Amino acid sequence: MATLSITVPSKPEHHGILVAFLDERGVEGFEESDSALIVYVDPESAPEVLDALSSELERFVSGPLTKELIQPTNWNAEWEKTIESITAGGFWIRPTWNTDVTPEGCIEVIIDPKMSFGTGYHASTRLMLRGIADHAQSDDDVLDAGSGTGVLAIAALKSGARHADVFDFDPICEENAKENAILNDVAAKMSVYLGDESVISGDRYDLILANINREALRGMLPVLASKMAPGARMGLSGLLLTDRQIMIESLAKSDLTGGQEYQEGQWWSIWVTANG
Repeated sequence: MATLSITVPSKPEHHGILVAFLDERGVEGFEESDSALIVYVDPESAPEVLDALSSELERFVSGPLTKELIQPTNWNAEWEKTIESITAGGFWIRPTWNTDVTPEGCIEVIIDPKMSFGTGYHASTRLMLRGIADHAQSDDDVLDAGSGTGVLAIAALKSGARHADVFDFDPICEENAKENAILNDVAAKMSVYLGDESVISGDRYDLILANINREALRGMLPVLASKMAPGARMGLSGLLLTDRQIMIESLAKSDLTGGQEYQEGQWWSIWVTANG
């Protein structure tokens, strides 16, 4: 459905009055600038808004109104154009609408992210994919904490892992991870849970993946450490270089030893093992 934008020349101190008065008249949104208030309205409600601007609100209008009819846009299609395929750690990550040939030597992982996830793969994700390529082993049992799209668990499964348990507290992430598991033909090997670390069903994992943020990781470390099987490897990401020292100290408190580290720009990732 088309939307009408009405540019109302007005002083910034009058915008609050205009918004308060017009908000109940079918207005869909407002945009402020130093010299005008732009009112976005359903064309059917426009006559009432225009009438108000030329009568009760006229004293707050400092110039002629400008109107523009905005045609409907397929925002999802526009958003999809911003998603590009990437190569990281020997993985070729692509959305379904990109049909480029997988580069030689790469493992294809198909990921259709929901719009709520943003429009690209973050550096912290790329760091984890590099770590998975170096540390994943055949027949690993995998745990992906804060799974998001499920890309990390899927990459591990397509590298030969036996099974993956993944969890996220966001219902959209839960749905998206399940969808992406189907796209990659690994749904039978990937169990998706809604919630925090308390929903973990397995006792021991060979490969643990956690790409979240510093404080969430620090709070989760004792539980994740307790789930590590003998010889397990755990990759931590979503961290800045400035987080390094405090994370090293937190790892020691959970009886974990830091190993290989990865860096991209200001982002940092570390792989750890359990002492003993």
